[in-house]
This record gives sequence, structure tokens and C-alpha cells, in this order.
Amino acid sequence: MKSVLVVGAGVAGLIAAVRLAKAGYDVIVLEARERVGGRILTAHAGDATVELGAEFVHGEPPELLALLQELDLPTFELTGSNFHYTPDGSLFVEDEAESEDEDDKDPFALLEQMTSWSEEHPAEDLSFRDYLSRQDANEKLASGATSYVEGFNAADASRISVRSLALQQRAEDSINGDRASHVRGGYARLPQALAERLARAGGSIRISAHVNEVTWSAGRVGITLTSGEVLEADTAIITLPLGVLQADAVRFTPSPANVIEDARRMAMGQVCRINLVFRTRWWAEIASQQHEALQQLSFLLPTELGGTDEPHFHVFWTGFPSLDPVLTAWSGGPAADRFAALTDHQIAHIACGDLARIFGVTQDQVLDQLVSHHSHDWQRDPFALGAYSWVPVGAVDASERMSLPVEKTLFFAGEHTDTTGHWGTVHGALRSGLRAAAQVLEAN
Repeated sequence: MKSVLVVGAGVAGLIAAVRLAKAGYDVIVLEARERVGGRILTAHAGDATVELGAEFVHGEPPELLALLQELDLPTFELTGSNFHYTPDGSLFVEDEAESEDEDDKDPFALLEQMTSWSEEHPAEDLSFRDYLSRQDANEKLASGATSYVEGFNAADASRISVRSLALQQRAEDSINGDRASHVRGGYARLPQALAERLARAGGSIRISAHVNEVTWSAGRVGITLTSGEVLEADTAIITLPLGVLQADAVRFTPSPANVIEDARRMAMGQVCRINLVFRTRWWAEIASQQHEALQQLSFLLPTELGGTDEPHFHVFWTGFPSLDPVLTAWSGGPAADRFAALTDHQIAHIACGDLARIFGVTQDQVLDQLVSHHSHDWQRDPFALGAYSWVPVGAVDASERMSLPVEKTLFFAGEHTDTTGHWGTVHGALRSGLRAAAQVLEAN
């Protein structure tokens, strides 16, 4: 019987393991954490579901939706009203914004223009900031577009590749990426269901199995755990997050030099995110002209960013139509660094202060409603070392190069190895795991 060791029990590793176990392989998954799921992490605060890692089913990715249906994991689409707020305290529903001269007012128009520009210049790559400079973009629109690119991609606009952004935009368009859903009961139900399916297929998972070294030669792999135990197999699928690969946290002997070099060409994003659980949905109780629309608050977004270097949150969202009294505060990219030295308690107070200014109430009123706050520091998590991957200038080919088998023995998967433009997503990780399993089967 052919044997395979899978390093990492995130979605990529679990789906690859399930496919190979069903094909008759002897499969063992090694997971350093005390749980499965990787960067999917769901908590519960009373009756409220709180996502600390991956949260959204982005768009309508066919592989992921089919898998969720197969596993009997229902989803619900996020609907409701997106609100914008201005520095002077105005709050308005997105579809109430002026529509005339839309391309001159909408930062997203710059992103569409960027996609067209990239397709017209296939041999050229620029950072997003350099692209904006070349296009002589309006300062206010450029600021809004930069905020979106850095926040959504957890990236640095002075480094992220325009070519990668264009590929990502086209990939999102292909799956109706402007739609978003939640897994009912929490995203963690997906890896848990995959783990159960793996057990039924005859595979096994070793949790708290921290890999120290991967020693290999063509057709043979030995994996040494930090405990000193050594496991052997014919092949291995490595789903370590990009940040862990870049940090050489696991030693490879000999080094698959091309994979490690390409991993270092990419970048791991940073995020500060905190989930605020309140006694009530107090924002829906505010007496204002927007009272009715606030019953269905979804995203809360700025029309422009202030010039302060102080840590602040600019983006918030709810899970509507879920009526859980939870608001998520988000800061991605370089802005997330401003929170690095703060405690969770301090970060929660900042988020409540930002909400107070947006809604025109006092910080004490918001804090009086706060029951608990929940977050996870993925940058300091030794088994992640970052939130999710993004592509710097000149590195668009890195993911595809990392996806190539190494002497039909080592196979790499994970969202950073997705070759379809869906970096940083669960469905990107899923696709990479399916691809790695198919490569193993083809190689044998």
C-alpha cells in the first residue's frame, strides 16, 4: 500500500488526505495544533458564533459549495445595507450615494481600470502605489482604493503586484466574488467534517504533532517530530502556511531550494481584527434618519481615511441576516502594525471609540453594551506567522512554481500555492489540496 504523510490539518491538507485515503493510500495527517482547521478558528460567545480566522465563503466557488453541500453544511448569504461614513459625521447607505460621474467618485473604478491596464500590458508589473502615480489618480480616490487594497489583501500598496490584483479581480468576477456567505454554526464545522470523513476512509490525524524536520530522497520521506519520533512514507504533502515556510520553522534535508526561494518571493499579510460581542444590537436602536436601514447593517466603510498615524479601525461588519449582537472591527496591511504593541483590552477600547465617533454616541455608551471581545493574533501564532498570503511585484509566477512536485516525492499545497488567482481564501486552499492529491495519484 502506498503511504503519504500530510503536514497540516487545514482545509488543504484535510481534503488531500481524504482523496488519497479513498484511493487506498495509507494516510497520516500531522498537525502541530491541538485542533484541526489551521487558520479557520470558530469561537462561541453564548449563542453568538464568532469567527477568529477565515470567515467568508467568498462568492460562489464551485468546489467549496459542492463540498459544503456534500457534507450537509448549510450556508446563508450575507445581505443587508452597506453604510459609508464621512469625517464630518454623516452616515449614509451605499446605494444612496450620488451616481453621476461615478467613475470620478468611486475608488473601485480605479481597480477596474487597473485590471484593464494590466491586461493591456502583460509584460509589465508595477506596485499598486506606482500604478496610481503613473495614472495621476485623484488623491481622494487613490486613498480610498489604497485603503481597500491594503485592507482586503492585508498587503502593502507599495509592494503588492498590479498583475496579481488583476488576476485576483478576474478570478473573483468568475465566481461572483461580490457575494459572501457564512457557514451556519461556524466555519470550523468544515474541517471537523473533513476530519470525520478521513477517519471513515481509513486515514488518521495526529494532533499536537509538531514537525521539526523533513528528510527526503526520491520515493522516500522521513518526518521527525519535536518529540523525537520519526514517521516514514513514500511521499509527503506539505501544507505549512507561507509564513512558516519563510521562517524556516521546519527544516528540509535536503532543501527543496526552488520551493523555498519562491516562498520567499511572496509575502504574508498582517491583520488586526477584533470581534465585539454586545448585549444588544444597539446600532439598530439609535434614533436617526437611518434608523430603519440600520436594522440591516452589514458593512460600515469610510468615504476617506484620516491622516493620523494612531491605531484606528475604519472597517466594521455584522453577520446580517444573523441577529447575533456582534460587530467585527478590521484593519489590514501596514495599518495593522499600529496595534502590535497593544493588548486585546486596549484594542477593544479603540474599536469602541471608533464606533462611538461613527454613530455619534459616547464611548462609554458603547462600552456599557460590550459583553466580551475575541481575537487571535495570527502574526504571533507560531503555526501561522501571518494572516494570509499576497503577491509582491514580480512574483506572480511563484505560486505556480511552488505547486510543481519535487521529484514526485514532495508536494506543496495551501492557499499560497493556488494557481487560479484566489490567494488567501478557503476555496484557494481547497483547490490546492485537490491539485496536490491529483499530483500524488498521477505520480504513482
